Amino acid sequence: MARLLAFVRPYVALVALSLLLSSAFSAAQYGRAYLMKPVFDEILLPGQDIQNAGLSDLLGARFESGSAPAATVANPEERARIEALWKRIRQVIVAAIAIVISIPLLMFANGYLIEHVLGRVHVDMQVKTCGRLLALPLRYHLDRSQGEVLARVMGDLGRAHAALGLIFGDFLQAVLMIAAGLVAFLLISWQLSLFMLVAGPLIAVVIYIFGQRVQKSALRRQEVFAQVTHRLVEILTGIKVIKAFRAERAEEEAYSLASHQLFRRGMKVVKNRLLARGLVELLNNAVALGVLLAGIFLVLYGRWGLSAGDLAAFSLVSVTIYRPVRKLARGWVEVMSALPSAERYFEILDAPLEIEDQPDARKIEGIRDSVRLRGVCFAYGQEQVLRDVSLCARKGEMVAIVGRTGAGKTTLADLLLRFYDPSAGVIEIDGVDLREIDRDSFLARTAVVGQEPFLFDGSIAENIRYGRPAADDAALRAAAAAAHVDEFAEALPEGYETRVGAAGARLSGGQRQRITIARAILRDPDLLILDEATSSLDSKSEQFVQEAIDALLRDRTVFVIAHRLSTVQRADTIVVLEEGRILASGSHQELIAQGGLYRELVEIQTPAAAAAPS
Repeated sequence: MARLLAFVRPYVALVALSLLLSSAFSAAQYGRAYLMKPVFDEILLPGQDIQNAGLSDLLGARFESGSAPAATVANPEERARIEALWKRIRQVIVAAIAIVISIPLLMFANGYLIEHVLGRVHVDMQVKTCGRLLALPLRYHLDRSQGEVLARVMGDLGRAHAALGLIFGDFLQAVLMIAAGLVAFLLISWQLSLFMLVAGPLIAVVIYIFGQRVQKSALRRQEVFAQVTHRLVEILTGIKVIKAFRAERAEEEAYSLASHQLFRRGMKVVKNRLLARGLVELLNNAVALGVLLAGIFLVLYGRWGLSAGDLAAFSLVSVTIYRPVRKLARGWVEVMSALPSAERYFEILDAPLEIEDQPDARKIEGIRDSVRLRGVCFAYGQEQVLRDVSLCARKGEMVAIVGRTGAGKTTLADLLLRFYDPSAGVIEIDGVDLREIDRDSFLARTAVVGQEPFLFDGSIAENIRYGRPAADDAALRAAAAAAHVDEFAEALPEGYETRVGAAGARLSGGQRQRITIARAILRDPDLLILDEATSSLDSKSEQFVQEAIDALLRDRTVFVIAHRLSTVQRADTIVVLEEGRILASGSHQELIAQGGLYRELVEIQTPAAAAAPS
């Protein structure tokens, strides 16, 4: 709870002003109820005495003429009574008008202020969450499904923010209203107030017990909600496969099963919440009825100096305080329901951050000599992925990493980008440990072209400029021409301003890949990593992309993660990985002459390549 409230700290001045407005609103509400005391004791009952004395016509004349009919009243005592009565009526009317005007104004001002604070807090929470997700290490995202992350970011964040809305909306206002109500009770009759306070501990026990139940059932509900969200994301992501295998009905039934489980979890929360409200309602009504009956007998028997006006005002205060007590019970249970979501949300904020630079990390201007790995080892938990890997890529050289699936090729590329640090060994840039280099300055001199070309939902130009936003149009077009993007972009009606759609869906795979290569060319990196950049393309697209890659390779240190071995034959060094170890290294001709795994992989692919249609 305290961490959730910490989001409000920057707006504490506005919250303080809101509390002041809420207090004024509560005072006005009970001021309206308190007016019943002077209305009964100082207006209605004295007015009844005047009427019984035959002076009601004189009082009516006071209303009609607006002037005191003193000349027609022989008895000075009666005249003073009429004047005092009229003066009190006027005071009550003025007070009532002031209260009637102030209540909606205070309600509007406080409501607007609270919504302003909550809106700003919601933006802060969203921005903080986005920043945290971007800062979390790659392993965090790989270990969790998109559905689970979305459930936490959207569902849990929303419920956590809703808890703040309850605290600073109904809940806080209810507390202030109840506090003001207790003051009003004590001002009217402290004796009757003691009877009313009997309900307090009982209501508190009910709220606490059912609040705990709601919190537990809400946690289970949110866990199922994450599963349902994950299921829906899988359906949307794999819609082509689902339709191809005619699995629509099976997926619908699976989603229905998960949704019904979420419904049952949600109904347990609802049951406990409604039981709490019902018991609070029962206690409120029972105590209010008991106090009213006791008050009637006390007035009739003239005990404790309790007047009819006191009882009327006390009853109206009881009616007024009844609603905030209900809000308090409901608000607390709702907050308990939202706390598991807040805890799940804070798990994102508490997750270990991405690798951070050392305080004395040095900046680099580029790679002048080499990229070297010395005895590098890496493990995911207990699973050893890389074992004692040592290799060197000089400036301008191409090093190809090949091997079977799961050999550790992509992990090696991730280490070069410092998505992770080695568990043993060292990666050096120009002889300097990568961990001692400012990561921003290092990554500013690198570029990656992956197997699955990812584009943002913007224009072709925006996607090419992604790695160098300040690049001018001439540089952009030069990079596009080098990557053969101009061959299709200039033929489009909107040219480079054509929007590519979500993940580049409006373009072919080859066109998307050429854009990612143009993006890398525009960045002008010293270190380039190609991760299976052509493995998912057809032969014609591969030809275009390979030509674009050739334009990108010039004068750069290049690491190529390759599946199609035909694309790495001209590499300066080919490194063969097997179960995380370097099995062999050398040029294409040297490795073929040595035999072993590399030759085996080449022979497996060569007949397929020869038999492929031209």
